[in-house]
Amino acid sequence: MRAGLLLRPVYLARRAAYELHVRRQPDEPWLTPSAIAFLDRELPRDGVGLEWGSGRSTVWFGARLARLVSVEMDATWADRVHAKVVDMPNVDLRHVLLEHPKEEPTRPHYEPLPRYVSVIDEFPPDSLDFVLVDGHYRQACVVAALGKLRPGGLLAVDNTDWLTDDLWGVPATWPRVHRSSNVVTVTTIWRKPC
Repeated sequence: MRAGLLLRPVYLARRAAYELHVRRQPDEPWLTPSAIAFLDRELPRDGVGLEWGSGRSTVWFGARLARLVSVEMDATWADRVHAKVVDMPNVDLRHVLLEHPKEEPTRPHYEPLPRYVSVIDEFPPDSLDFVLVDGHYRQACVVAALGKLRPGGLLAVDNTDWLTDDLWGVPATWPRVHRSSNVVTVTTIWRKPC
């Protein structure tokens, strides 16, 4: 217990530093700062991306990709984000209702695939340059994205500290090209082998 008490001030200081960073960078996604820097360097500006879970990231990725489809489950939140991307013709923000209770744990396979996840079926195989999984049905979204990413494409998953790497469903042959953490989250990025 004593060790926990000693670590608490360190945690609180790190948390305060992260909150300050978020306030100073109001246009950045709610991902780890080093993941944001990595993606800023690596995203192809003529690329096509899909994100599950909209927000600050929608505007940010929309400014860095030629086309972005963003899938959001919450109608109120989708309206707020839509107001920010209304002048971005390359961003297609979609409100898609969940078909399972929000509190239900994620799993990698559903039969049938929920509409929220199956938005990715609009894309041909090997056609996406980037996918961000930061919404609901996370494991199923990862599995659905594998065949849609082009060779060399990036798969970013936020909150990867929720499960061990093997449970996310990313093949062991996919190199993990970035992982960073802060006091709130862990963001992991894999690259589809060429």
